[in-house]
Amino acid sequence: MGIKNLIKVKLKNLKIIMLFTLLISVFSCSNNTEFIDYKSVNGSWHKDSIQKFQFELQNSKEENYKTYINIRINDNYKFSNIFLIVSIKNNLRLISRDTLEFKLAEKSGKFTGNRTINLIENSLIHKENILLKSDKKYFVSIEHAMRIINNVGGLEYLDGIIDIGYKIEKIN
Repeated sequence: MGIKNLIKVKLKNLKIIMLFTLLISVFSCSNNTEFIDYKSVNGSWHKDSIQKFQFELQNSKEENYKTYINIRINDNYKFSNIFLIVSIKNNLRLISRDTLEFKLAEKSGKFTGNRTINLIENSLIHKENILLKSDKKYFVSIEHAMRIINNVGGLEYLDGIIDIGYKIEKIN
């Protein structure tokens, strides 16, 4: 494939991703969503590429929230699961650091989640009931911890990952 054709394909994919992101933003936001943001990794997530999110809530007191990790993948994703290391900090301290495994496919190999065109989006529950304050800045970092069986080092590039997102919803 020539370089011009490769560039055309990349631009076409970028347009589809941007349209998809816009549609998801318009149609999926509920009135209890306090924060949502996505970071693009353009189809291949490097093991040293930590996705970082920063937010400050606009509530008037301490409230309980449910948090999600949103992952957009395509058919190039070769695994049925994903391992993530997720940290939440505020201005003063580390609140939590978790190593989590999420299933992204059924035993048959069919991906779970919402499929649109060539993307599959999963909204994975991170914390079901976390107390957050309005007077603090929060920092979330997400990194993949994928490995190949019988291989000591982590997988350098995790192909098939398009975007990583973080969402916070107020618990009513």
